[in-house]
Amino acid sequence: MREDSLQVEPESQTESSELSKFCANMAHGLHAMAQPLTILRSTMSACVQQTLSETDNRRYLQLSSLQVERLCGLFDFMQQLVISRQSDALCMPVDISTLLIPVAQEQKASLGTAGIDFKLVIPDRLEPMMGDMDRTLQALYAVLKIATSVSSPGDTVELTVTPQERSVQLVIQNRRAHGKRLNAAEHLNLLLAEASIRSQKGEYGLTEDPFCVSLTLPSEDHTLQEGQKLV
Repeated sequence: MREDSLQVEPESQTESSELSKFCANMAHGLHAMAQPLTILRSTMSACVQQTLSETDNRRYLQLSSLQVERLCGLFDFMQQLVISRQSDALCMPVDISTLLIPVAQEQKASLGTAGIDFKLVIPDRLEPMMGDMDRTLQALYAVLKIATSVSSPGDTVELTVTPQERSVQLVIQNRRAHGKRLNAAEHLNLLLAEASIRSQKGEYGLTEDPFCVSLTLPSEDHTLQEGQKLV
């Protein structure tokens, strides 16, 4: 056997790694579905019994409805995960201010009702980034949802934009440590955010406590430079 036949091309290694990550994420989603399905099976079995009081029957029906909502959320997670795997991101130049200012205004209003402040830190001049606007917003909202869930009244959630040599980094964080770990549902939201960013050839980073997530996407000028090198 030729020695060079044993070598794995970098592209193949990357594809194998991405497939392994996708399969692991799907496994997490399926595992998460097991609990509400088990509860739903038990509550529905109880509801068909003639010996239940009206109060107990109503309680089981309410519990069943809650589990159905959980399952719908998990199904949506898995559906979006498959979409990010099967379809290519539609990357184009995105003006970051245009993307983030409406998000910041919305978050400041919604978090304010919970006593949580929101701060957007963005340079006055910033080159466009190359990305899929829908997938970037999907990732942002998924991360902001978890940032809100781990925050308490008096906290500040920050969204900081930092231009780097070949990319633009978005950091969502709460600088206050709360001493608690993320639960399974919160991890699933973040897995979807990671998949959305990586499908755009971006990078993702997470620190649980204090909560901090970094989303990094290529800058437009870097993409153009890379394209020029290939000509």
